[in-house]
Amino acid sequence: MAWSAYAGDRDLIGEDDGETGRGGWHFRRGPNHVHRGIDLRSAVGHEVVAVEDGIAEYRSATVLPGVRGWNAAGHRVRLSGRSGAGYQYFHLGSHMASTVDAFPPGVRSGDVHAVRAGEVLGYAGHTGGSVATGLLIPASAVHLHFQYHPWGVDGEDRNPARLFERLGAPKD
Repeated sequence: MAWSAYAGDRDLIGEDDGETGRGGWHFRRGPNHVHRGIDLRSAVGHEVVAVEDGIAEYRSATVLPGVRGWNAAGHRVRLSGRSGAGYQYFHLGSHMASTVDAFPPGVRSGDVHAVRAGEVLGYAGHTGGSVATGLLIPASAVHLHFQYHPWGVDGEDRNPARLFERLGAPKD
């Protein structure tokens, strides 16, 4: 997944660039929900890699009974980068009940691993659902939801497009 494949996508326009696109940063998806990342369309199983060295926490889509039965983020990875920045990767894998195609072989929900920049964290998919509608993501809408938090994974978010541009990724 190279930034050059997405840089011209009008749906990824963020709030800091004007009117946000449907998959863009800070797009309003309902009265109480703002999209905190960008959605990068992909094929099921496309490798998702760490943007920097850090500590990766792996979580499955399931939640405690009585809540909803699944987490809107789906199978996901939270990366605490060596720089102090945080990153979140959502909707990995294609099966809500299993992480078999969401995480690298041998990695399970609840695992915490040190990772290097460029290391495979997981695989793009469509697990989870829409906070705005409460519906599961359809198989036809495979994407990676990516968030960037410069002051730590639980800190305030910023437009991930700016991060990719700063990393020197080509824009065309």
